[in-house]
Amino acid sequence: MKVILGCFLILLCGILECTVTCHRVPQSDKLPVTLYYEALCPYCMEFVTDQLNPSMVRQDRLAFTELTLVPYGNAKVNSMGKVVCQHGMEECELNAWHACILEHHNITNSLKLIACMMRSRKNKLDECSSHYGINVTAVKDCKKSRSVDDILQKYGEDSSKVAYRGVPAITIDNVYDDDEQENISENFDDVFCAKYEAKFNKKLRNCK
Repeated sequence: MKVILGCFLILLCGILECTVTCHRVPQSDKLPVTLYYEALCPYCMEFVTDQLNPSMVRQDRLAFTELTLVPYGNAKVNSMGKVVCQHGMEECELNAWHACILEHHNITNSLKLIACMMRSRKNKLDECSSHYGINVTAVKDCKKSRSVDDILQKYGEDSSKVAYRGVPAITIDNVYDDDEQENISENFDDVFCAKYEAKFNKKLRNCK
């Protein structure tokens, strides 16, 4: 009886292991994309809402993308060590909200919230989080407990590593090409598809 029971347990473990292995979703090849932007830049708002978000969400590119968002743009640090944003303090505040979202949520939920918020020039965090059913308590704690300068410091350091002349500034596969920015910002999904296929020798669904 013990022998039969032992054999049964070994067989059961083998079946379970096979089930886990066979149903494991393979990791997709991901193309790095980084967006350097600022919350109140009209061109950034247009790019996120009309180009990036539709590509990542509607065309389902996010699963094939290592997406990084850097909410700093053309901000500078003044002689007093304070961050000064191109579109004023309101933009610094919104950039900080975006930064806190990115710190406390994965890129899928972060993109949902940020794209939703960038359809308006006001802080629509509550409205957007309610729409998507995303808990933003940690985001609010982040913004409340830290200064804007502290929150944005990391993003300022990241932005200083790329010599862009304006925003939105987009790197694909960790490469910034100033000559390609207009085409990327106006035809993002087509460019993404072409660069993904060139790098991985794979054509994604719905790519031309």
